[in-house]
Amino acid sequence: METRRDEGVVSLIPDRRTKLSAANAVDYLCSSGYLLPGERADACELSGGVSNMVVRVSRSHGEDLVLKQVREQLNVAEPWFCSVERIWREVDVLRQCERLVRCGRTNAPFGVEVPRLLFEDRESYLYAMSAAPADHAVWKNELLTGVARRDIASSCGTLLGALHGGSWHDAVLARRLDDRQFFDDLRLDPYYRQIARVHGDLELAMKRLIDSVWSERHCLVHGDFSPKNLLVHGNRLMLIDFEVGHYGDPAFDLGFFLSHLVLKAFYHAPRQAPFFDLIDSFWSSYDEAMARVISSNELDALIGRSILNFAGCALARLDGKSKIDYLNDGCRRDAMRELCRRVFTEPPKRWTDVRQLACRLLAENELNDERY
Repeated sequence: METRRDEGVVSLIPDRRTKLSAANAVDYLCSSGYLLPGERADACELSGGVSNMVVRVSRSHGEDLVLKQVREQLNVAEPWFCSVERIWREVDVLRQCERLVRCGRTNAPFGVEVPRLLFEDRESYLYAMSAAPADHAVWKNELLTGVARRDIASSCGTLLGALHGGSWHDAVLARRLDDRQFFDDLRLDPYYRQIARVHGDLELAMKRLIDSVWSERHCLVHGDFSPKNLLVHGNRLMLIDFEVGHYGDPAFDLGFFLSHLVLKAFYHAPRQAPFFDLIDSFWSSYDEAMARVISSNELDALIGRSILNFAGCALARLDGKSKIDYLNDGCRRDAMRELCRRVFTEPPKRWTDVRQLACRLLAENELNDERY
């Protein structure tokens, strides 16, 4: 083993680990015995991730699979490191999500699912899982083209409600997923603390938000529940990427997910209404799922915290370490920043208030839908 130190992070990297690539993935599977001698297979690297090498392997016989190997230095412009041990947290969270989705009551327009774990290679910090069908669509890409399907948003609410509600105040799971260091490394620091570093006037607001996220611990939190991690195929919806999963505050998942939908609404302004409608569909199904396990007062408090997390996450996607690759128009970005700042100054209590404020700001920038 060798020891490496980067930006104060210490990790142990195996000397003889397989360095995964599309070029060697098939040979790796043959040498490991997963593929039969002479079996035909093709491999290609999947794009879009910043923290892992991800390779899809298509087989002539048998189901396709995805290999995932962790990176220590994330593939972003600014220095960003996180221990490679996080991949085993990802495997554990994937197992838990499989169980919760299987056991949950998911009366959604789309069937919801997560990949099946196939095997793990501890020496190479790598694991394999089942793949979505080759003709799947990444929901993010569909949204960016201007297609806003409310049935998908509704199914997202059902899916997230199954994860949150099914693990609500589960003491065994709380102990199992107690360590939140990877969540801090990959979310709180590059998102909320980075905003405090960039926008000094928001330092106190960010500190309060971090304290809130850290102190509220209620259920399993996916930590990366966003359209880029939701794969659509036929009438099925698959959730992927579990490396920042932990037991904590579901308000982060809600704020993180809805920040992506609001950013898409601003991207498509003045045709933003269908994207705000997605949020209404999401909340309707999420409320239905959570009403079985929490009180109305708990839900109101959760909504309030989620709105603050929305503002923190949206601002982080503009000015944090992991910036979005769209919304390049200055007026839209300025309006989005102003929305986030207004949320921190006078926090709305309901998402309808956020929508109304967003539309007013878009109108001030002459980017409003005439229906408002």
